[in-house]
Amino acid sequence: MTKKSSKKIKAFLEQLNTVPNISVACEKVGLTRNTIYRWCKEDPEFQENVNLALSCGVDSIIDLAESKLVTHINNGNLRAIQYYLDNHKKEYMRPRSKDFWKKPFVPVTSITIDTVDPLNMPSNVIGNINDDDGYGDI
Repeated sequence: MTKKSSKKIKAFLEQLNTVPNISVACEKVGLTRNTIYRWCKEDPEFQENVNLALSCGVDSIIDLAESKLVTHINNGNLRAIQYYLDNHKKEYMRPRSKDFWKKPFVPVTSITIDTVDPLNMPSNVIGNINDDDGYGDI
C-alpha cells in the first residue's frame, strides 16, 4: 500500500464505522471490493482494522435500531412494547421448543381467490351492484 492510498484507507475505515457494509464503503471512497480483499490478504493489520471498523459499525446500527424501538415504545406503540417484552423479559417470553427455529414455516390459514367474469355474473349478484359504482352500464 502506498502513501497515496493511506487517505483512502482512512476514509474507507471511517465509512465502515458508520455503515458496516464493505460495498457501500468502497463506493463512497472510490475503491473496489477486490482491492480491499487483496489488501486484507496482504496486510493482517489492515484486516484487523477492517474487522474492528465493521464491528463498530454493527454496534452503531444496533444502537440506532434500539433507539428507534424505544421511541416507538415511548409513543405507546403496542407492537413495539410486545416485541421488547417478548425478547427481553423472561416473564413475558412465549415458551418455545428448542427446535423452534428448525421447523419449517406452515401457514395457519390458506387463502383462495376466485375470479369472476363480470359479464357472466348471475343475475342475483348483478342486481346488488350499485349503479353509482363508477363503471357505467354493465
